[in-house]
Amino acid sequence: MYEPTSKEWTDVYLNEAISLLLIATCPLFLLFYWITYQDFGVSISSSAEALISDGILNFLARCPRPTIASTTTYAAWVLSQAALYHALPGPLHRGPRTPGGRQLLYRLNGFYAWILTIGITAVATFCRLIDPTYIARHWGDLLATANVYCVALIVIFYVKARLKPDNAGETLLTGHFWYDLFNGGELHPRTGVLFDWKHFNASRTGGLLLWTLMFFETLDGAHERFSFYSIYGFAAIMPQIWTLQTQYLVRYPVDLSNAMAIAVTTAFAAGWALNHDANRQKSKCRETAGNYLIWGKEAQFLEATYQTADGKKHRTVLLHSGWWGIVRHANYVGSLLYTWASCAACGAGHFFPYTEALLVTATVIHRCFRDEARCKEKYGDTWDEYCRIVKWRMIPGIF
Repeated sequence: MYEPTSKEWTDVYLNEAISLLLIATCPLFLLFYWITYQDFGVSISSSAEALISDGILNFLARCPRPTIASTTTYAAWVLSQAALYHALPGPLHRGPRTPGGRQLLYRLNGFYAWILTIGITAVATFCRLIDPTYIARHWGDLLATANVYCVALIVIFYVKARLKPDNAGETLLTGHFWYDLFNGGELHPRTGVLFDWKHFNASRTGGLLLWTLMFFETLDGAHERFSFYSIYGFAAIMPQIWTLQTQYLVRYPVDLSNAMAIAVTTAFAAGWALNHDANRQKSKCRETAGNYLIWGKEAQFLEATYQTADGKKHRTVLLHSGWWGIVRHANYVGSLLYTWASCAACGAGHFFPYTEALLVTATVIHRCFRDEARCKEKYGDTWDEYCRIVKWRMIPGIF
């Protein structure tokens, strides 16, 4: 299953300690940022000074709490998106082969769900049935409610993974509580045939509807278990940290010059296009076993084999032309470009709205090494040959 295999006690307890630390600090980090936004005019230094002078308990007394209204609103959002995910039509797509050798089916109706969600919201706003400013005015209450939802989901699926997993061969349980809670559990828990909880959580609850297809080719979609890392990351961290720019501009509007506005828009569009096109090239090349044209030329690739947990061997291709002939993680370059562009729309007045860009940069660099460790374990010498052909990870000549 391409998981780290070291059983040295130092590695085991280090993983356990890091898992506990992240589970404890991620919610505190989000609370700190909300308090900074709400009570300290987005000044992180002022907020930190208050934390030190007041003590953590008095500081956290400023935290938002779920209300009946926020709980009702959040539940309506999740349930309505679940209904759309389940009921809307869409083409069936077979996902990449799992470590257990399965290829699961997904119904791709995210675009229809997006159109319907935006359309209903626009009509309801026009008819004055909903307040379009509700999220901005009750952001803290909704974030608190999202945290409660995440805790419930984490507990439910941790218990399910231990008692009744859908596929025991793809369920990671090491016997170490904090690591299993953070990064263990089931890979693709489902209700019925097509309702995939991880895909739903990433593309509907807190992620992006337009990730419906792109998600399959990412590290999150292919390898991460449905545990704290995946649940809290998509349903709590992304709705808060990935929207800091919007929330910042609500209170601190920025008047960009025409040149800056054009540059930001162009960089964002270019980054999104690069991310999408790079993932598309890799996906299409694998679907066609390399019989695919990229930029008017036949795709260049290495043939690789790997073995899944059921003992079967499979063939795949490692693309080294197009974007993937320039760097080994072209999709991540696109992610960084559009993330930094969206933050640049907030100007240079505060560090606060650039938090997402810094977190994404650190995460992407870390993922480069994680991806490559998995690929080395999965493909062996073929991966080494691929790295000799494509020498750079993200920036030719530098990294």
